[in-house]
Amino acid sequence: MEHKKRRIYHVDGDYLEVVYYYDEEVGQHFGEYPDFEETPRYTPNGRPWVNVTIVGCPHADEDYDDCGSCQYMRREQAMDLIGVCMNDVYRRKEKEYKMEA
Repeated sequence: MEHKKRRIYHVDGDYLEVVYYYDEEVGQHFGEYPDFEETPRYTPNGRPWVNVTIVGCPHADEDYDDCGSCQYMRREQAMDLIGVCMNDVYRRKEKEYKMEA
């Protein structure tokens, strides 16, 4: 059994690699997803990457205030645990993210 796998996510013109490690005890691979609240990451279009577990957004559905159930979250595949927030409120202006490059 391969103990390490990699997946490259592609959303909004950005590529992000996640490494998955095999847990022998459980018999499954688990991803080492970035913490986008601690270390923000933006796509080339200025949109923030988010985890489904981020909570507290005032633009999310009233019943669930997490990114995973938000209409603005775009994932590469339906069940992905990370994606990009497409809400223009959180989009960085071009001059903000080009200066960091």
